[in-house]
Amino acid sequence: MRLLIASLLSLGIAACSADKASVSSDVKEAEQASNEHQVKEKKDFSIPDGPETGLSGWNELVVTTRNLDDWRSFLTLDAGWEERENGPIDPALSILWNMPEDVVGTETVFANIGADKGTIRFVELEGIEQDYIRVDDRPWDTGGYFDFNVRVAGLNALREKMIDRGWQGDSQPIQYTFGPFEVIEWIARGPDGVRVAFIERLKPTLEGWPNLKVMSRVFNCTQMVTDMDAARAFFEGVLGMQTYLEHNGASKVAGPNVLGLPFETATQVPRDVYILHPQGVNDGSIELVKFEGASGVDLSSKAKAYNYGLSVARWPVEDLEQTIAAIKERGGEFTSDVVELSLIGVGKIKAISMAAPDGALIEIYQVID
Repeated sequence: MRLLIASLLSLGIAACSADKASVSSDVKEAEQASNEHQVKEKKDFSIPDGPETGLSGWNELVVTTRNLDDWRSFLTLDAGWEERENGPIDPALSILWNMPEDVVGTETVFANIGADKGTIRFVELEGIEQDYIRVDDRPWDTGGYFDFNVRVAGLNALREKMIDRGWQGDSQPIQYTFGPFEVIEWIARGPDGVRVAFIERLKPTLEGWPNLKVMSRVFNCTQMVTDMDAARAFFEGVLGMQTYLEHNGASKVAGPNVLGLPFETATQVPRDVYILHPQGVNDGSIELVKFEGASGVDLSSKAKAYNYGLSVARWPVEDLEQTIAAIKERGGEFTSDVVELSLIGVGKIKAISMAAPDGALIEIYQVID
């Protein structure tokens, strides 16, 4: 979420700061503008060829929540989303999530009205001790998923409502320009320790998002990583993903930034950023961020699906067995066996789980009914 480009560098802003879902011509112009601000040469990094995995982008995120009502009020009353499905979890989820078999719970799906992807499934559990995946953390702490990204219309008005609900930002909203684009962005933490990057295009008018009324579907999620080479080897080498955007750099000028870095530190600490997707687009993509020379707490051990927070990204495929075989041939390992279960709003699926190097959980599934 932190692509460092052009004037963004002067603010210390990274990828999600860079109006990430813009069309490819936007991206090319921004990349060209940023070249003069790179602070080090790119490392040589090669990914061996392997069989096609059959993956496209993830289409659903899972938030394991302590209080669904907090999310329901925000999403339906403030963000313009709808509640689509609600019901008990399938007992087989305990196998996929490595939980005791007597754990029970409910799952509820929320979505931007009119959207068929970028949804969020909230899971409430009973019968298991739970912790928070990311709480009392800072952006440079690693482990699990750091945030998810949405587009908004009327950020300042939405922010006022969110502050009343107890949300808090890593910084104030930051307005900036790059090339012909004027953008405002705010990264804020809400219930369950979950951060959201809210991005509003001010000028020129945003096109291609017909369902955006207040808050769009989710289109990207971010991980803060300890070892960029290891993370890239997993997502590119094992999962066969391609680069949508990459950059390395520190802020050109000390000043406010969406990550809440001290102003002077932002000019001294380069950030490596890669946005990856199986087809190289920014829709259901994964963003990797590494702070060079600034380390924090490793929270990867808390990245369990049953812990509170942004817990899982779910990736649909047409042929799960073929995907599993391809991933294994590429050197991948899984954290579960194939499990058959039902998901509210999806139907019967078979799914398997794996973990990224910094603990972020991935579930790959095929609809079978």
